[in-house]
Amino acid sequence: MTLNHDLVVKASTSLLKYAKKQQESEEPTNLLADEEQVVHLIISVRKLATKMRHKPYRIPLHAPLYDESSSVCLITKNNDEAHVERLNNLKMPQIKEIVTMLQLRTDYKAYEARRLLISTHDLFLTDDRVVNSLPEALGVKFFKSKKLPAPVNLKASNLKEEMSRALSCTYFRPTKGTCNAIKIGMTSMSASDLAKNIEVATELIAKRIPKGWDNIQSIGIKTETSLTLPIYSSLPSAPIAIGAPGSHIETMPSADTKIEDKEEEKTESKKRKSKKTRSSPEELVKAFAKKRATVKV
Repeated sequence: MTLNHDLVVKASTSLLKYAKKQQESEEPTNLLADEEQVVHLIISVRKLATKMRHKPYRIPLHAPLYDESSSVCLITKNNDEAHVERLNNLKMPQIKEIVTMLQLRTDYKAYEARRLLISTHDLFLTDDRVVNSLPEALGVKFFKSKKLPAPVNLKASNLKEEMSRALSCTYFRPTKGTCNAIKIGMTSMSASDLAKNIEVATELIAKRIPKGWDNIQSIGIKTETSLTLPIYSSLPSAPIAIGAPGSHIETMPSADTKIEDKEEEKTESKKRKSKKTRSSPEELVKAFAKKRATVKV
C-alpha cells in the first residue's frame, strides 16, 4: 500500500504556505520569527505497542534534515579519548560539542544547564554502548523536548560514513500509546522535497509497525503551531453489524415494538393485581364459616 502522491504534495504545499504566512505575520513582534520549524509526521495506530524501545529505528530521507550549519552534540562513554580523537580528526562541522556520561551527570545536572544544552543543539547522537544507561542520565527535560539521542557505532571501521549516515536519517521510536510523531522535514524545504520525505519514510516506518499497514489508522503532517493535515485514513478492516456484541451501537425500537411492550406491561399488571386479590381455599372456608355463625346469631 502507498500514499496518494497528489494528496501528499497538496498537503505539503498547504502546510508550508501556512508556515510562511504565519512567519510573516509574526515578524514585527517576534524576533525569532525567521527561524524554521520542524515538520512532524503523525502516525496513529489501532493497537498499542507492548514494549517501549530505547533504540530508535533509522529512517533514511530523500532530503536530510541536518546540514553543515546544524549543531550536533555527541554523548560518549567516560574515559573514551581514543574515539573522541577519531571524531576530532573527521573535522565534521556539524559536531559542535562532545559530552561524556560523567559530564552529563555532573556539569549538566542543574535544570538550567540541561535546558541550555538542549536548546543549543539541533540533534543529539550517542555511543550505542551507553544507550541503555541514557534514560536515567538524561532526565525528564530531554523526553519533553523530543530530542532523545540517536545511537551511532563509534567503533565502525569507516567512522565518517557512519556519522554521515546518522545525520542523513530521521528516527522512529515506537511509543506505548497509539500516536507517534516523527521529524520528517523543515519549513525551509520545498514542497516536493517534503512530499518525497513523507512518502519514503512512511513506507519504511510501516514495515517497522507490527502488522504494518493493517495496524495504521491515520497519517498526517503538522508543525509545532499548526493543526494536523490528514494524508491517509483507513476504514475498519471488517464491517461491524449493528447491535452485534462489542459494536457499541444501540438500535432504536420501532413503533410496533413499543405497542407490543405496552400491551405486555398491561398484561403483567393485571396478573399482579389478580394474584394480590385471589384468596386461598383455607381463607374461603374460614370466611364462609364466619358468615354462617353471624347469620345464626
